[in-house]
Amino acid sequence: MTKTLKVFIETLPILFGILLSYLFWQNSFVLFIIYIALSVVLILRHRDNSEFAIFIYGIIIGGLVEVIGTQVSGYQSFAEPDFLGIPMWLPVVWGYGFVAMKRIGIILKS
Repeated sequence: MTKTLKVFIETLPILFGILLSYLFWQNSFVLFIIYIALSVVLILRHRDNSEFAIFIYGIIIGGLVEVIGTQVSGYQSFAEPDFLGIPMWLPVVWGYGFVAMKRIGIILKS
Protein backbone atom coordinates (compact mmCIF):
# COMPACT_ATOMS: atom_id res chain seq x y z
CA MET A 1 0.00 0.00 0.00
CA THR A 2 1.42 3.41 -0.93
CA LYS A 3 2.09 6.20 1.57
CA THR A 4 -0.49 8.36 -0.16
CA LEU A 5 -3.19 5.73 0.27
CA LYS A 6 -2.25 5.16 3.91
CA VAL A 7 -2.42 8.90 4.62
CA PHE A 8 -5.77 9.09 2.84
CA ILE A 9 -7.12 6.21 4.97
CA GLU A 10 -5.99 7.98 8.16
CA THR A 11 -7.67 11.16 6.90
CA LEU A 12 -11.07 9.49 6.34
CA PRO A 13 -12.20 9.77 9.99
CA ILE A 14 -11.46 13.50 9.88
CA LEU A 15 -13.49 13.92 6.70
CA PHE A 16 -16.30 11.86 8.23
CA GLY A 17 -16.12 14.10 11.31
CA ILE A 18 -16.63 17.17 9.11
CA LEU A 19 -19.76 15.53 7.69
CA LEU A 20 -21.00 14.73 11.21
CA SER A 21 -20.39 18.32 12.28
CA TYR A 22 -22.46 19.51 9.36
CA LEU A 23 -25.30 17.13 10.22
CA PHE A 24 -25.37 17.52 14.01
CA TRP A 25 -23.90 20.97 14.77
CA GLN A 26 -27.10 22.08 16.48
CA ASN A 27 -27.00 19.20 19.00
CA SER A 28 -23.65 19.42 20.76
CA PHE A 29 -24.32 16.58 23.17
CA VAL A 30 -25.11 14.08 20.38
CA LEU A 31 -22.04 15.20 18.46
CA PHE A 32 -19.92 14.90 21.62
CA ILE A 33 -21.10 11.31 22.24
CA ILE A 34 -20.57 10.34 18.59
CA TYR A 35 -17.04 11.80 18.56
CA ILE A 36 -16.09 10.14 21.86
CA ALA A 37 -17.41 6.75 20.67
CA LEU A 38 -15.74 6.97 17.26
CA SER A 39 -12.44 8.13 18.74
CA VAL A 40 -12.33 5.31 21.29
CA VAL A 41 -13.23 2.69 18.66
CA LEU A 42 -10.60 4.00 16.22
CA ILE A 43 -7.93 4.09 18.92
CA LEU A 44 -8.79 0.58 20.17
CA ARG A 45 -8.74 -0.75 16.61
CA HIS A 46 -5.23 0.56 16.09
CA ARG A 47 -3.99 -1.25 19.23
CA ASP A 48 -1.45 1.38 20.31
CA ASN A 49 -2.05 2.15 23.97
CA SER A 50 0.04 5.34 23.79
CA GLU A 51 -2.68 6.84 21.62
CA PHE A 52 -5.03 7.21 24.59
CA ALA A 53 -2.44 9.44 26.28
CA ILE A 54 -2.04 11.43 23.05
CA PHE A 55 -5.83 11.69 22.78
CA ILE A 56 -6.18 13.05 26.34
CA TYR A 57 -3.26 15.42 25.81
CA GLY A 58 -4.90 16.70 22.61
CA ILE A 59 -8.20 17.23 24.43
CA ILE A 60 -6.46 19.30 27.12
CA ILE A 61 -4.30 21.38 24.76
CA GLY A 62 -7.13 21.84 22.25
CA GLY A 63 -9.51 22.90 24.98
CA LEU A 64 -6.98 25.42 26.28
CA VAL A 65 -6.40 26.84 22.80
CA GLU A 66 -10.12 27.24 22.19
CA VAL A 67 -10.86 28.74 25.61
CA ILE A 68 -8.00 31.21 25.23
CA GLY A 69 -9.29 32.08 21.76
CA THR A 70 -12.78 32.81 23.03
CA GLN A 71 -12.40 33.99 26.62
CA VAL A 72 -8.97 35.59 26.81
CA SER A 73 -8.10 37.05 23.42
CA GLY A 74 -11.59 37.07 21.94
CA TYR A 75 -10.41 36.34 18.40
CA GLN A 76 -13.19 33.81 17.89
CA SER A 77 -16.68 32.95 19.08
CA PHE A 78 -19.15 30.14 18.57
CA ALA A 79 -22.87 30.32 17.81
CA GLU A 80 -23.72 27.41 20.14
CA PRO A 81 -21.16 27.34 23.00
CA ASP A 82 -21.68 24.78 25.79
CA PHE A 83 -19.00 25.60 28.34
CA LEU A 84 -16.37 28.32 28.62
CA GLY A 85 -17.49 29.71 25.26
CA ILE A 86 -16.82 26.57 23.19
CA PRO A 87 -18.86 23.57 22.02
CA MET A 88 -18.29 20.52 24.24
CA TRP A 89 -17.32 18.34 21.28
CA LEU A 90 -14.51 20.59 20.03
CA PRO A 91 -11.74 19.42 22.43
CA VAL A 92 -12.56 15.81 21.48
CA VAL A 93 -11.96 16.68 17.84
CA TRP A 94 -8.62 18.19 18.82
CA GLY A 95 -7.77 15.01 20.72
CA TYR A 96 -8.41 12.76 17.77
CA GLY A 97 -6.62 15.24 15.51
CA PHE A 98 -3.48 14.74 17.62
CA VAL A 99 -3.82 10.97 17.21
CA ALA A 100 -4.35 11.29 13.45
CA MET A 101 -1.29 13.53 13.10
CA LYS A 102 0.81 11.02 15.04
CA ARG A 103 -0.31 8.24 12.70
CA ILE A 104 0.25 10.32 9.57
CA GLY A 105 3.68 11.38 10.83
CA ILE A 106 4.69 7.74 11.27
CA ILE A 107 3.47 6.91 7.76
CA LEU A 108 5.39 9.80 6.22
CA LYS A 109 8.53 8.97 8.19
CA SER A 110 8.62 5.32 7.11
